[in-house]
Amino acid sequence: MQVATELFVERGFAATSLVDIARGAGVATRTLYQHFGDKEVIFREVIFARDAEAALQPPKVEPGDTLYSALLNASNYAYEITYRERSIGLMRLMIAESNRFPEFMQSVAKSIFSHFRSNIEKVLEALAGAGLIPQGNHARSAELFSDLVLGSHPIMTYTNWDSAIPGKADVEERLEMFILGRFGPTVAKNARTKKVK
Repeated sequence: MQVATELFVERGFAATSLVDIARGAGVATRTLYQHFGDKEVIFREVIFARDAEAALQPPKVEPGDTLYSALLNASNYAYEITYRERSIGLMRLMIAESNRFPEFMQSVAKSIFSHFRSNIEKVLEALAGAGLIPQGNHARSAELFSDLVLGSHPIMTYTNWDSAIPGKADVEERLEMFILGRFGPTVAKNARTKKVK
C-alpha cells in the first residue's frame, strides 16, 4: 500500500502499472492480483486508507480550556490534517483522477469532510455542555468553523496555485471572527477567560 500510494501520488493512475507496484514492493505481480485484484482496486484502497497511516487524535475539550483555547486546538487540528504532506499529495491525486472515478471520488470526499466536521461538532457540543457557548445547531457551527478557519487556502494548495500556508496571526484572526460572528459579543468577551470546569 505504501509503494502504491507513493507511485500513484507521483505518477497518477494511468502512468502507474501493477508491475511498477509489484517491483517497488518486492513481490510478484500475481501476488498483487491474489491480494487485491486489479489496479483500480489497489487505487481505491489507497484513497480509502489515506489517513490510516498517520491518523491524528481528534481535538477534545479539557478542564481548564477556554472557548478560545479549545477552538484554537481545533483549528490546529484542521490545519495539521489539511496541510500534511501526505494529505496534499493524496488530495492532488483525487482531484487529478476525479474525472476517471467521479462517483467514487465524490463519495470519498463527502466521507472525509463529514468525519472531519463531526470531530469539530463534538468540540462545540462539549463547549456548550460546559456553558461556554449557547446550545444550538452545532453541526452548522462546525461547517461554518471549517469554512472560515480554512477558507480557500486548501484548494489553492491542492491545485498548486499557491502553496503558502496561512500563519498564526491569520488563524487567530479567523478564529476571533468565528467566535464573534457565531456567538455574539458577550461570548466573545469571555472567550479567553471563562474556563471549562
